[in-house]
Amino acid sequence: MFTALILVLAMASVLVYELVYARLGRRIELPPLYGRASASEEYDPDLLAPGILKIVDDKLSAALAVDADTSARLIASSYETPAARGEEGQRSESFLAPDQLAYGRTLARMGKRSLFLKWMESFDRAYKAGFFHADQPGGEGHWSVTLAYVRSLLEGYQAFGGKKIEKKIAELSALLLPLFSAGETAGDLIAGPKTLVAYDEWDVPPPGTLPTPGEEQPLVRVRGTYLADIDLWALYALSRFDPGWGPLARTWQQTLEGARLSGDLPLYASAIDEEGNYLAVTGDSLLSRTGEELTIALHLAEAGFPDYEFASLIRSGLRDDKRLPAGWNPVTGGEASSYAQSSAYALSLSLGRALGDPLLINAAREVMMTFYASSSTSDIFGGWYRPGSTDRSYILNAEDNLAVLLSLR
Repeated sequence: MFTALILVLAMASVLVYELVYARLGRRIELPPLYGRASASEEYDPDLLAPGILKIVDDKLSAALAVDADTSARLIASSYETPAARGEEGQRSESFLAPDQLAYGRTLARMGKRSLFLKWMESFDRAYKAGFFHADQPGGEGHWSVTLAYVRSLLEGYQAFGGKKIEKKIAELSALLLPLFSAGETAGDLIAGPKTLVAYDEWDVPPPGTLPTPGEEQPLVRVRGTYLADIDLWALYALSRFDPGWGPLARTWQQTLEGARLSGDLPLYASAIDEEGNYLAVTGDSLLSRTGEELTIALHLAEAGFPDYEFASLIRSGLRDDKRLPAGWNPVTGGEASSYAQSSAYALSLSLGRALGDPLLINAAREVMMTFYASSSTSDIFGGWYRPGSTDRSYILNAEDNLAVLLSLR
């Protein structure tokens, strides 16, 4: 009798542990994130990343009032060095959400748990606008910013675990899921200049088809979804919190894979409209933007759906020309006259990591390093620069430096 009682108590203890204590400490397992370093020093053994983070904190970080009672520490979009020694540099007054989100991801990848948790609260407080988050403080909320915030939280959860981050992810998942389930991701966008068609002299073109003398081509406005906003790994990771995300993630996977255009270059469409038609380009240009193309390819590769043909295009440009154009014409294959910034080379390195392509990694890193501020006397030593407004000044751009940080860690 005594032995049986002991066995019952032991079984009850095991049951209580499984139902309460083990469940409380159990972390939801997220899907593999291809390109994530198994160790933080794998691609940068504390050579460059700490210096980048320091210069970002020193030159770009600033306190911004959120309301009458609270303020948040945010990352300004840029800082320009002084044109003459001894003068003050100029920090931008623009605080864009993508820069804050990239900063949060770098904190997660560098293992800075307490700073990440503080950042999480600051971002939520400063950028919450109605149901979703805004692209800048005081702006209008949009689901794409909230999804990008979720991506940062997922990386934080992957690095640190914890019920606080898990609760926030579940809360935002419940907010986003109805919108995605209803297929209501489309918003107003510009689908590029209207292509002029050939009319005979006696035809009367429909209104708005031809520009009036001295005006540029009319712009086409439609409702659609930017494909670069669809973070595929985040959607699959959310399915571990709510299985309702599973079929949605698979549908968007097919949409992204089907976005490859049929031209000579292996490029992706920029957006998809409400009727399911792909839009080759968006905005007021006829060019596909390099950063956008890399982002779409990276989102696919991170979730385990690589595009080696696109990677070959990027690798060839980096190896042969030591640079990438700012964009391509998807119809003619022509290149933009300007060149990509450091963030594009960092995205190329991240793509190489996600694909396990050492040639792409090395080629991207080589080109990326040409924009490194290596002079110890420079006001932005340790960061990545762009040309400034004068011949003697340089710009420390948040997008560039945080993209480099993410590519290294």
